[in-house]
Amino acid sequence: MKLLEVKIEENVMIANNIFLLSFESEYLAENFKPGNFVNILIDKESIYPLLRRPFSISFVEGKRVYIGYKVVGKGTKLLSQKSKGEAIDVLGPLGNSFLTDTFDGKVAVIGGGVGIFPLVGLCKELKNRGNKVDVFLGFRSIKSMFLVERFNSICNNTLIATDDGSSGYKGSVVELFKANFSKEKYKIVFCCGPKPMLKAIKNLNLPVKCYASLEEKMACGIGACLCCSIKGKGDKMYHVCSDGPVFDIMEVEIE
Repeated sequence: MKLLEVKIEENVMIANNIFLLSFESEYLAENFKPGNFVNILIDKESIYPLLRRPFSISFVEGKRVYIGYKVVGKGTKLLSQKSKGEAIDVLGPLGNSFLTDTFDGKVAVIGGGVGIFPLVGLCKELKNRGNKVDVFLGFRSIKSMFLVERFNSICNNTLIATDDGSSGYKGSVVELFKANFSKEKYKIVFCCGPKPMLKAIKNLNLPVKCYASLEEKMACGIGACLCCSIKGKGDKMYHVCSDGPVFDIMEVEIE
């Protein structure tokens, strides 16, 4: 983990209010593992936003690091207005990472919303290790889709679900995954997305291991402020920033 000042290479809108930002950092690129995130101080010259914002690292190419985000408040609105050449203050890489190994059988990866971003790097690493990877992506409509072509270039199969049926399966991505699970006999499952999606996956009580990357509000990113605490089994408590963000989905409560 290092505190770095980097210059933005690109910051482009790739879907409605969805942005892909990149910068160069040899240190982050060399030390990145799928599932890691960074904490960004969006404007160090201003009192607002006071706290850093966490963003998942989507993928790296050479020395270039890519981060995706959705404009949902004042902080991300300010970030979306930054241009090439502007500096941002980045702390990372932070958090644990997805389990990446060579598995005896197919791997399923499920993503929804901005939870799709960190799955690009995961799928790349899984494929690099010789796995067969099917990715299931959930969007509201065809107009909100992003990074599909990139997943197509990486994965064995890219399966799409949209709420309105404008592309792929009409319905939830969890329903689409469930329909394919028994016939494909996946050996392990990875997922990232909104809490209702993760809760639905957990409720499937899959007979194989399932690892989820969770999202919580956080400030420090290193387990000191305790604002990202979540409940685990029994009396256990976890901090998403330092114990996670990746957890065995059956070991944590998803509310």
